[in-house]
Amino acid sequence: MQFWMKSFPTIFVFAGILSSCAQPINIHGNRISLKSFDIIEPGKTTEQQVLEQLGKPVVTQGYGSKSWIYVESKSQKTVLSGRKFINRTIVRVSFDKKGIATSVDIIPYDKELKPNVATRKTPTAGQEITVLQQLIGNFGRFENKNDQSF
Repeated sequence: MQFWMKSFPTIFVFAGILSSCAQPINIHGNRISLKSFDIIEPGKTTEQQVLEQLGKPVVTQGYGSKSWIYVESKSQKTVLSGRKFINRTIVRVSFDKKGIATSVDIIPYDKELKPNVATRKTPTAGQEITVLQQLIGNFGRFENKNDQSF
Protein backbone atom coordinates (compact mmCIF):
# COMPACT_ATOMS: atom_id res chain seq x y z
CA MET A 1 0.00 0.00 0.00
CA GLN A 2 2.76 2.46 0.84
CA PHE A 3 4.59 1.61 -2.37
CA TRP A 4 1.63 2.89 -4.44
CA MET A 5 1.33 6.03 -2.33
CA LYS A 6 4.99 6.91 -2.92
CA SER A 7 4.98 6.21 -6.63
CA PHE A 8 1.59 7.81 -7.36
CA PRO A 9 2.96 11.39 -7.76
CA THR A 10 5.72 10.10 -10.06
CA ILE A 11 3.22 8.23 -12.23
CA PHE A 12 0.92 11.27 -12.28
CA VAL A 13 3.74 13.62 -13.40
CA PHE A 14 4.98 11.13 -16.03
CA ALA A 15 1.44 10.72 -17.44
CA GLY A 16 1.04 14.50 -17.56
CA ILE A 17 4.28 14.92 -19.48
CA LEU A 18 3.30 12.22 -21.99
CA SER A 19 -0.16 13.66 -22.59
CA SER A 20 1.25 17.16 -23.15
CA CYS A 21 3.37 15.87 -26.04
CA ALA A 22 0.32 15.02 -28.17
CA GLN A 23 -0.56 17.86 -30.53
CA PRO A 24 -4.14 18.33 -31.76
CA ILE A 25 -5.00 17.79 -35.39
CA ASN A 26 -6.10 21.02 -37.09
CA ILE A 27 -8.75 20.85 -39.80
CA HIS A 28 -8.95 23.71 -42.30
CA GLY A 29 -11.43 24.31 -45.09
CA ASN A 30 -14.58 22.28 -45.62
CA ARG A 31 -15.21 19.11 -43.67
CA ILE A 32 -15.49 16.73 -46.57
CA SER A 33 -17.32 13.45 -46.46
CA LEU A 34 -16.82 11.63 -49.74
CA LYS A 35 -20.26 10.03 -49.28
CA SER A 36 -21.86 13.47 -49.60
CA PHE A 37 -20.37 13.81 -53.09
CA ASP A 38 -22.12 10.59 -54.16
CA ILE A 39 -25.38 12.55 -54.07
CA ILE A 40 -24.22 14.72 -56.98
CA GLU A 41 -25.35 13.19 -60.26
CA PRO A 42 -23.64 14.69 -63.32
CA GLY A 43 -26.23 15.98 -65.77
CA LYS A 44 -28.99 16.28 -63.14
CA THR A 45 -27.82 18.14 -60.02
CA THR A 46 -28.02 21.95 -60.06
CA GLU A 47 -25.73 24.53 -58.43
CA GLN A 48 -28.35 25.28 -55.78
CA GLN A 49 -28.62 21.59 -54.81
CA VAL A 50 -24.83 21.32 -54.53
CA LEU A 51 -24.75 24.45 -52.40
CA GLU A 52 -27.43 23.02 -50.08
CA GLN A 53 -25.67 19.64 -49.74
CA LEU A 54 -22.03 20.73 -49.44
CA GLY A 55 -22.08 24.37 -48.41
CA LYS A 56 -20.02 27.23 -49.78
CA PRO A 57 -16.91 26.18 -51.73
CA VAL A 58 -13.42 27.34 -50.79
CA VAL A 59 -12.59 28.42 -54.36
CA THR A 60 -14.97 29.42 -57.15
CA GLN A 61 -13.32 29.12 -60.54
CA GLY A 62 -15.00 31.47 -62.97
CA TYR A 63 -12.83 31.20 -66.07
CA GLY A 64 -13.23 28.36 -68.54
CA SER A 65 -15.83 25.90 -67.36
CA LYS A 66 -17.33 27.01 -64.05
CA SER A 67 -15.99 24.94 -61.15
CA TRP A 68 -16.35 24.89 -57.39
CA ILE A 69 -13.45 23.53 -55.39
CA TYR A 70 -13.83 22.08 -51.90
CA VAL A 71 -10.68 21.57 -49.82
CA GLU A 72 -10.17 19.82 -46.50
CA SER A 73 -6.71 19.93 -44.99
CA LYS A 74 -5.62 18.07 -41.85
CA SER A 75 -2.35 19.15 -40.29
CA GLN A 76 -0.51 18.78 -37.02
CA LYS A 77 2.19 20.92 -35.44
CA THR A 78 5.41 19.13 -34.66
CA VAL A 79 8.29 20.30 -32.53
CA LEU A 80 11.09 19.78 -35.03
CA SER A 81 9.59 20.23 -38.49
CA GLY A 82 6.88 22.83 -37.88
CA ARG A 83 3.54 22.01 -39.54
CA LYS A 84 3.11 18.52 -40.97
CA PHE A 85 0.24 17.78 -43.36
CA ILE A 86 -1.50 14.53 -42.56
CA ASN A 87 -4.07 14.52 -45.32
CA ARG A 88 -5.54 16.89 -47.87
CA THR A 89 -8.68 16.19 -49.87
CA ILE A 90 -9.56 18.34 -52.87
CA VAL A 91 -12.84 17.88 -54.74
CA ARG A 92 -13.77 19.84 -57.87
CA VAL A 93 -17.39 20.06 -59.05
CA SER A 94 -17.70 21.40 -62.62
CA PHE A 95 -20.85 23.01 -64.04
CA ASP A 96 -22.06 23.85 -67.54
CA LYS A 97 -23.45 27.24 -68.60
CA LYS A 98 -26.95 26.31 -67.40
CA GLY A 99 -25.72 25.56 -63.85
CA ILE A 100 -25.97 21.76 -64.08
CA ALA A 101 -23.14 19.67 -62.63
CA THR A 102 -21.08 17.97 -65.34
CA SER A 103 -18.41 16.17 -63.29
CA VAL A 104 -17.09 15.53 -59.79
CA ASP A 105 -13.32 15.04 -59.59
CA ILE A 106 -11.44 13.95 -56.47
CA ILE A 107 -7.83 15.15 -56.63
CA PRO A 108 -5.55 12.95 -54.51
CA TYR A 109 -2.97 14.44 -52.13
CA ASP A 110 0.61 13.71 -53.15
CA LYS A 111 3.00 13.91 -50.18
CA GLU A 112 6.00 13.74 -52.49
CA LEU A 113 4.97 16.75 -54.58
CA LYS A 114 7.41 19.62 -54.03
CA PRO A 115 6.57 22.82 -55.91
CA ASN A 116 9.42 24.62 -57.66
CA VAL A 117 9.89 28.02 -56.07
CA ALA A 118 11.41 30.69 -58.30
CA THR A 119 14.66 32.12 -56.96
CA ARG A 120 15.10 34.94 -59.46
CA LYS A 121 14.58 38.57 -58.44
CA THR A 122 12.40 41.09 -60.21
CA PRO A 123 14.41 44.22 -61.04
CA THR A 124 12.98 47.44 -59.65
CA ALA A 125 13.61 51.10 -60.41
CA GLY A 126 15.60 53.16 -57.96
CA GLN A 127 18.85 52.78 -56.14
CA GLU A 128 20.07 50.57 -53.37
CA ILE A 129 20.91 52.64 -50.31
CA THR A 130 22.03 51.68 -46.84
CA VAL A 131 20.22 52.35 -43.58
CA LEU A 132 22.69 55.13 -42.71
CA GLN A 133 22.03 56.83 -46.06
CA GLN A 134 18.30 56.62 -45.39
CA LEU A 135 18.62 58.19 -41.93
CA ILE A 136 20.97 61.02 -42.94
CA GLY A 137 19.39 61.62 -46.34
CA ASN A 138 16.05 62.80 -44.92
CA PHE A 139 17.44 65.64 -42.75
CA GLY A 140 16.29 68.97 -44.15
CA ARG A 141 14.46 67.33 -46.98
CA PHE A 142 10.90 68.09 -45.88
CA GLU A 143 11.21 71.55 -44.31
CA ASN A 144 9.16 74.40 -45.69
CA LYS A 145 11.17 77.51 -46.57
CA ASN A 146 8.25 79.83 -45.72
CA ASP A 147 7.73 78.26 -42.29
CA GLN A 148 8.55 80.86 -39.58
CA SER A 149 7.54 78.71 -36.58
CA PHE A 150 11.07 78.42 -35.14
